[in-house]
Amino acid sequence: MIRVFVIAILLMLSPLAQAERIFEGEKVVEIFQSQDFNANLAKAEEGDVRAQYLVGAAYLYGLEAQQVEVDHEQGHYWLEKAAGQGAAEAYSELARIYRDGMGVKQDASKYEEYLAEAAERGMSSARLDIKDLYRYGDPEVGVEKDDEKYIYWLGKEAEDNHPYAMRNLSITYRQGLGVEVDLEKSFEWIMRAVALDAPFSHRDAAQYFENGWGTEQDLVKAYMLYDLASPGSSNDRDEVAERLSEEEIAEAIAHSWQWQFERNSFVPSSNGYRFRPDVSDLEPLSLTPESDQ
Repeated sequence: MIRVFVIAILLMLSPLAQAERIFEGEKVVEIFQSQDFNANLAKAEEGDVRAQYLVGAAYLYGLEAQQVEVDHEQGHYWLEKAAGQGAAEAYSELARIYRDGMGVKQDASKYEEYLAEAAERGMSSARLDIKDLYRYGDPEVGVEKDDEKYIYWLGKEAEDNHPYAMRNLSITYRQGLGVEVDLEKSFEWIMRAVALDAPFSHRDAAQYFENGWGTEQDLVKAYMLYDLASPGSSNDRDEVAERLSEEEIAEAIAHSWQWQFERNSFVPSSNGYRFRPDVSDLEPLSLTPESDQ
């Protein structure tokens, strides 16, 4: 009987524990400003997590249109309720409360704790904030720079498909900034940025193929990627060309041309190609890390 009761309680609580973003893809500022505060207060008292967040935010910042005055204590109370149900947005607001000392004593450890919870639960703004927090530290709050935590959160941001985070993580592993040098990991991350066609990534990736960093040396791929990065990398491309045959240069240009056609994005140097191959049936040149292993 006791076991059945415990299972029933766990089933009742499980949706709350799983809650993360409660306004995913919604315009939360507009929802906050246009809310019916009294109606949400009634819902909050009944346990509605979205209402608890909106009421908490209204008390935290005030809501003039609804004649709600700032009450940090009440704001804190309702945001804690929403956080208790797993709301990432509530954790983010609680982090701000302890960072800025809004109705409470400023507390660096609680700020870090709540910011980490918000970030882990999918708040992209919290992930950016906590990454920068550990990258630079924050003497005003009392948080020191922490390379290990910075790299952890940089990895989280990169996994969210942020190209610049991918590049920074690649540089981190290439140069051994707070970690051991790992050229294979470095190569993997810059190639993920290339897959997104991030403008800065082509030149970086070309260097890996030119020098055999974390992958086999491949000058055709290096030429292709330098070409995609031109005109800024035209000198690098031309230096690689000196080590290639005319046939290899033609192959590299064909694959660069194909890449541009597929994405309908053309680099200035394409107007001056001395090779104009038909790439309609050309097998794409694989740049994935797996193809080089």
